[in-house]
Amino acid sequence: MSVTLQSLVRDGLVARRVEATVPPAVHYRLTELGLSLETPLAALRDWAETHMPEIDRSNRLAETRQM
Repeated sequence: MSVTLQSLVRDGLVARRVEATVPPAVHYRLTELGLSLETPLAALRDWAETHMPEIDRSNRLAETRQM
């Protein structure tokens, strides 16, 4: 399991279930707490999509200055 996934499970955002099969089957799902992030993350995505041209310009300018 990746470090990020382990952190999400530990934080209570994701639930992990292991089936005792050979090989073991592992299932993940968002918890209620994880699902509660849907609206704020959608707002962040919308903001990022709106401002991506500005962010790209800033990154290009910073790269130019480093040369």
